[in-house]
Amino acid sequence: MATPLIITVKENIPDLKILYSKAPIHLRPRYKMILLIAGGQMSSTELAAKTGVSRNTISTWKRSYSEGGIEKLTSDQRGGDFKSNISDDDKKKIEQKITDPKKAFTSFIDAQAWLKQELGIDKNYHAVNKYLKRNFGAKLKVGRKSHVKKDEAAVAVFKKPTRGAKTY
Repeated sequence: MATPLIITVKENIPDLKILYSKAPIHLRPRYKMILLIAGGQMSSTELAAKTGVSRNTISTWKRSYSEGGIEKLTSDQRGGDFKSNISDDDKKKIEQKITDPKKAFTSFIDAQAWLKQELGIDKNYHAVNKYLKRNFGAKLKVGRKSHVKKDEAAVAVFKKPTRGAKTY
């Protein structure tokens, strides 16, 4: 069995409590571990039980803290810096298509097929869905159908007068 890694906490407890309270949810167990170590708890098994993670995770966190301090322990390396492979010209074409009231997409499957056919962009349904919602505020809900060639003047005559409007 390997000897346990014993670390000394450089930060003081009140500062750690402030950092803990401001930390995102996924980083709080790391701050809690450091707080417990600063308070006198040293056993990896006890730390694992109190923070809700495994002993292996505790030893990984201890190692990262001893190598780079609180900065390395709390560095978030999830995700990445992914650039969109949709050009600005294509974005303008998509925006024109979405804002056109007569030829807009009626579904995300429609949008996916249009992207592949017109722009040569082959994306799966979920990616198209998220992209259109995130960048253009697109929704799957569609208003009730209305005839394209309807006469607006006839519609105005047919509608009931609004409240407060006097009819003579």
